[in-house]
Amino acid sequence: MGTVTLVGFKLRWTRPVYVGLSDKLDTTIYGPADAIRWMQAHFIHKHGFTFWRAHALCHSALLGTIHHDFARQSFVDAWVEQTSREEPHDS
Repeated sequence: MGTVTLVGFKLRWTRPVYVGLSDKLDTTIYGPADAIRWMQAHFIHKHGFTFWRAHALCHSALLGTIHHDFARQSFVDAWVEQTSREEPHDS
């Protein structure tokens, strides 16, 4: 007989993260499930250490192997890196 893996889709961080496209911070990320959905839908660059670390930690939080608030900063780091890649650079 198989085992049932509980997934914490409703887990919420102590403090939400406000993100958005361009200069608008119009989306609230409440927890690791929201973070994974946002990264998959809105990140142009879905590669690199920071992206995969955030994805892995959010996934681990959903599975309950780490405390969900531990994944928050890695998501913020990945989002900051993503937005810095999107900014136009002066030549």
